[in-house]
Amino acid sequence: MAGATTTLISSLITASNTHHHRSKSVEIALSGGRRLITLPNRHELRAQYLIGNTKSPYHWASQLVDEEQLRKMPHRRRKFYEQQNELIQRYIEIDCLLDSDVSHAMIQQYSQESRSRRGVVPANIDEEGQLYLTMDARDDYSGIVTLAIIVNFLINVFLLGGKAAIVLLTHSMSVIASLVDSALDFLCTTIIWLSTSMIGSSSASTKFMYPVGRTRLEPIGVLVFSIVIIISFFQVAVEAVQRIYTGPHEPVQLGIPSFTIMSLAVISKLFAWSWCRSINSSAVQALAQDAMSDIVFNLLSILFPVIGYFFNFWWLDAFGALCLSVYIIRQWVDTTIEHIRHLTGISGNAVDKQVIMYLCVRFAESIKQVTSINVYHAGDRLHVEVDIVVDDKLTLRDTHDLGEALQYAIETLPMVERAYVHLDYRHDNFVGHIQR
Repeated sequence: MAGATTTLISSLITASNTHHHRSKSVEIALSGGRRLITLPNRHELRAQYLIGNTKSPYHWASQLVDEEQLRKMPHRRRKFYEQQNELIQRYIEIDCLLDSDVSHAMIQQYSQESRSRRGVVPANIDEEGQLYLTMDARDDYSGIVTLAIIVNFLINVFLLGGKAAIVLLTHSMSVIASLVDSALDFLCTTIIWLSTSMIGSSSASTKFMYPVGRTRLEPIGVLVFSIVIIISFFQVAVEAVQRIYTGPHEPVQLGIPSFTIMSLAVISKLFAWSWCRSINSSAVQALAQDAMSDIVFNLLSILFPVIGYFFNFWWLDAFGALCLSVYIIRQWVDTTIEHIRHLTGISGNAVDKQVIMYLCVRFAESIKQVTSINVYHAGDRLHVEVDIVVDDKLTLRDTHDLGEALQYAIETLPMVERAYVHLDYRHDNFVGHIQR
């Protein structure tokens, strides 16, 4: 038996030193006779050495709470377990990604000699990773986003013409506020179309000027529109106050044509909202938010003058316009603050940070410790900085390939824009950055 073991070890060493990429079959003598076994090639051995056995340490699915149990819980407790289920599902997706041996495949591809690796990623991790990750969907600027913009544009053309006709017939202040909202929709659609078109365009000059892409143009476009709409509705609010004090003391009457047009506006915006809210893009989400605002806006634009006419409340139409303006301003102030925070680098969501940490800890046995992790916004998506400790006996080639493979794996996550992995040989080293 000892002789067989010696033969096996010798065969492994020979196979690991060979220059062939394929696994090698050798015949060894055992007590029961001779047996043909397949030995791993040197690339597979190196991947096994650096990555090791990183199978999931826990059966996460057993901790999921089913829908029937959730329905029986009080609201606050149910919300907690729903959030926990979401986190567990994301852990399960990380397990599926790493259990697919994509990390081994990346290290093996690093080991293989190639004339040029520029312009490609190891083991096609950018495409393979999407097979296992459904926690988010990356934006498709050339497809569904463009279609959503076109549909919203056509709806706004119809609404703008109809509301302009109503204003000429009734001079309703509430409908004027709604007309301003529709006019601003054109500006919103134009800004979003320009930003998504610029993000989707690619050339040598743009890659040189914007080496990490131009995805931040999208939240900047939304921010610009938010400021414009706040200023516009502030002016509408001022006009409404002036009409309450100095305007004609006669109620506004909406006829059947006006009522029909406003009802169609509500129905069309309801369709736009239900569709756009399902598309994962900050630009289209802004369109969905704007559609919901229009639903409320158009409903109240009908109710205020109608109630004012039937009850002879001449001031109700202008008061309604004032209330609508305050509602819109409040809503878009929140959106403005959110995008300013994202563009100025606010810390990422705690759940996203936990998911990234779990991926780093599970990625390879050669990673002894994760000493630091920073997750912060750079627009809609996240930048990630990770400090890991590896054995100081590893070669430069091994540490480089391990760290860069982890970096690619992190960037596979849909919410991540860029990842930076810093390699260390001790856990108590300097922080790595000058504090600002």
